[in-house]
Amino acid sequence: MTRPSPALTRPSPCTVNTVLGRISRHNRVNRAEAGPLAGRPGAWQGGERPGLPSRAVPTLAELEREVAGCTKCALAAGRTQTVFGNGDPHAGLMFIGEGPGAEEDRQGLPFVGRSGQLLDRLINEEVGLERSQVYVANVLRCRPPGNRDPRDEEIAACWPYLEGQLDNIRPTVVVTLGNFAAKLLLQTTQGVTRLRGREYPWHGAVLVPTYHPSYILRNGGGDQLVQMRADLVRAKQALVASRRYPGRR
Repeated sequence: MTRPSPALTRPSPCTVNTVLGRISRHNRVNRAEAGPLAGRPGAWQGGERPGLPSRAVPTLAELEREVAGCTKCALAAGRTQTVFGNGDPHAGLMFIGEGPGAEEDRQGLPFVGRSGQLLDRLINEEVGLERSQVYVANVLRCRPPGNRDPRDEEIAACWPYLEGQLDNIRPTVVVTLGNFAAKLLLQTTQGVTRLRGREYPWHGAVLVPTYHPSYILRNGGGDQLVQMRADLVRAKQALVASRRYPGRR
């Protein structure tokens, strides 16, 4: 299957450009050093992830302890607890959302409210897996007040934790849920409505953008729910191609 490379525009100058610049440098290394398999599902088969420099990577447990005491941005003052991520630490499929909601802030787990219930159902119906067989995290680790959109400085403060999770889990397929995760990882100002419907090479893995479950709930399903289902089928196909699909095909 041919996977078109996106024609992406660079975001306007802002605090989070520090984060995007770091990803951009990784992309340049990836093109220069990862070889002819770079960008193909299943190309990374262990060892150092193509395009990422060798360095000591904190374990997930170490990262979670650091996140629990994090005060890098103003969100720390209003949280009940941090929301790190959960699931299979060896999963081939990783979902990345935006930030915790009220129920997530209360329980300390990602996607446990109504959005999480919908996500769990779609993972089961379209990917054929249980929640415990994938890994789920967010761009932010603390709930924004009133569930407002994440701010640039908050995304920048949380990026090292998400990067650490990616380095530890090393998924072959990443599904971004909503605008902010897709824009961050794909370095674009385009929204998910334009980005979804195809897959993108990303550091030897495949990235599949789709809607956030909360968007589906707010809009009553309809065409967007059908499209999200199709995106998850696309993610399953990429996971099968990577030979890291743990369920029945």
